[in-house]
Amino acid sequence: MTQIIALHGDFATPTMLQRDMGDLSELVDIFFDARKWLRFDAAMGRLTSLVQSLSEPPIVIGYSRGGSAIARLSELVELRAAVVYESPVIDSEGVGGSFPVLVIWNDCGAKIKRPGQARVAEEIWSASHPVTQLQGVGRHVKRDPLGHGWDCGLNPQIREWITQKSQPARHHPA
Repeated sequence: MTQIIALHGDFATPTMLQRDMGDLSELVDIFFDARKWLRFDAAMGRLTSLVQSLSEPPIVIGYSRGGSAIARLSELVELRAAVVYESPVIDSEGVGGSFPVLVIWNDCGAKIKRPGQARVAEEIWSASHPVTQLQGVGRHVKRDPLGHGWDCGLNPQIREWITQKSQPARHHPA
């Protein structure tokens, strides 16, 4: 069975991401603790080891720096699919693999504040991956309580996309 790993944003915690994702968090098997991404390389080492210990490639969900970490992770290990929410591609030279990617930007989020980073991320992912895009509502960060600007109104669409990607590939007879 495909494992689902979620990666929080900068200065956040797994508990914050779990709360901010709402009911979609029920799909997640592991909320990885990157310890606020303060030591990015150390966190990536632990994450890479975790993924290598799994029996099959996981689906990875990342918000902000967590999504950027997916880009780096994809250069090191095989992934089944990825959801990158409000995530530029930094800390990485590019992306590896050719797995499907769901890219989400909020209407008042990082794409508005850092349009160049958003454009580059979209170009990098779509150059070698099948990309689906969604637009959420809200800012990059929620203020009360402080956390990820996850638009839970998108959860049914995200859930459907993840469910489709977690199904075994169908082989058609020749």
